[in-house]
Amino acid sequence: MVLGRDFREGMNVAVDTSLTEYTKLQEQECQSLLQLLGEMGIATAERVYGPGDAIYNQGEYGDALYVLTSGVLKLFRPYSGSKEATLRLLKPWDIFGHLAFAGETRQRAYAEAVTECRVTKVPKIFVERAVRQEPRAAFKLMTLLELRLVQYEELVKCLLPRETEVRLANLLPLLAQKFGQSTDGLVTIDLRLTHQDLAAMVASTRESVTKVLNEMRNRDVIDVDAGRITLKDTRTLARLSLE
Repeated sequence: MVLGRDFREGMNVAVDTSLTEYTKLQEQECQSLLQLLGEMGIATAERVYGPGDAIYNQGEYGDALYVLTSGVLKLFRPYSGSKEATLRLLKPWDIFGHLAFAGETRQRAYAEAVTECRVTKVPKIFVERAVRQEPRAAFKLMTLLELRLVQYEELVKCLLPRETEVRLANLLPLLAQKFGQSTDGLVTIDLRLTHQDLAAMVASTRESVTKVLNEMRNRDVIDVDAGRITLKDTRTLARLSLE
């Protein structure tokens, strides 16, 4: 997987890439919600997007609930003119989009496909109908929104430290947990990440990220091959994340 347009313990102990409990619950609840909507006769629309395609733009009216059913996409916001800040990378069964049941709301970020993506869209009017008619739909939607908040909180933790090294040490295990592939006891993040991509995720510069990654590679903490990062020393990463 290519990101963008160019886009805890012991030595050699792999990061646990099994789905966390909340991620398992998210997948189950998301699939269950779509099934329930189908049983209720609620109309949904499915569309396939190619890499680089926009699902929606910042400032557009938030008129639907979106569910990513395959592929990888990113939510980002521009700042300082030409720079981008990546807010989240999404995998299948993540929900996204801002949806207001009272009044109007605008999308707070751009949503763009990283790989080929399949997205299910549930128009706002049908979400409201389902919530009014079926308490189970309301409960499932509340659960999914709460789980989305948990993921945002985890990413915010990556931005609290001032040093790029500490931010990356927090971010890499999260990416490994979400996109990791385990081979020979080591976990590789199955996304081809450029240094600029990582800089956009930790609110840093490409130069700072390059310096930190080179240092980590020289210390045998990580390995980088064709843009894919393998975590080799998770104990050191865990220690760095707390500094």
